[in-house]
Amino acid sequence: MDIFDKIKKSWWVILSFIMFLNGFGFIYIAVKYNNRNWLLEGVMYEAPWFLYFIMFAMYGGPRYGILNPTLLILLLAMLLYFVSIIRSVWLAVKLWDVYENEEKYTISSTSLKNDNNNESGSFNNNILCCVFLIVIFIIFAAVAL
Repeated sequence: MDIFDKIKKSWWVILSFIMFLNGFGFIYIAVKYNNRNWLLEGVMYEAPWFLYFIMFAMYGGPRYGILNPTLLILLLAMLLYFVSIIRSVWLAVKLWDVYENEEKYTISSTSLKNDNNNESGSFNNNILCCVFLIVIFIIFAAVAL
C-alpha cells in the first residue's frame, strides 16, 4: 500500500485538529473497526466541550474569577484537545502498520475457534471505565453548583 492510500484511510485525524470536534475522529474510527475503547475515548474527548457549552449557557462568561466552573471545564477541554491531537496522530501511525500488514492482523476462522479469552473481564473493565467517567462528571457538576 502506498503512502497516498494510507493518508486517505487516515482522514479522520483531521477532526482531531478541529476544536470542538476532536472526539468525533475517534468515534468514527471506533465504529469503523468496532472498538469500544476508541469509542469511549472519543466520547471522553467530546464530553468536556458539551459540558462547557451547557455551563456557558447557564452561567455565562468568566465572572467568578479563577475558580469559575466554566473556566475550569474549558481548561480541561483544552487539555483533552491537545491530548487528542497527539493520540490521534499516534494511533494513525500505528494503523499504518496494520494497513501495510493486513494479512498479519487478519483473524482466521481457526483462530476464532481456539480463542479462550474471558469476555466478562473485558465487559467489567468497560463498565468500570464508564462508571469512573460518570463520577468525574458528577464531581464537575457539584463543583459548578
